[in-house]
Amino acid sequence: MPATSTKIKRPFGVYAIIALLAFRALAVYLDLVRVREHLSPIMIPDLHNDAYNLALVGVILVVAAAICTGLFLLKRWAWIAAMILIGAFLLAAIVYYLSGGKPYVPMLLDVISVFYLNQRSVQAAFEGRAVPREVAP
Repeated sequence: MPATSTKIKRPFGVYAIIALLAFRALAVYLDLVRVREHLSPIMIPDLHNDAYNLALVGVILVVAAAICTGLFLLKRWAWIAAMILIGAFLLAAIVYYLSGGKPYVPMLLDVISVFYLNQRSVQAAFEGRAVPREVAP
């Protein structure tokens, strides 16, 4: 008996969130490389070349990779974890902005990510409901 495969239909927003989160994780990793080369970081302004900060970046990378995998598999926990992680990123960017920094690009990425996370079709995909279709007038 041939195996039947069920193709999962993911909304565009899921792919957008995965891409934005992966880009954000890559940017954090590149900040780590910049700090190790004695250059100033871009995405994490107060990143220093010490064990605590290096461990923090490592944890962020592992968590982001796990969340991206969970998002691709349409796991509800991944949607919640993505919202928490992106919310933490956004909070850190706002604090940095209020202290005189200019984290415009990270803030923009976070706002776009939250926009996609809150789209009806994306939420429906992670709740196991049928993805609603837009009705033309």
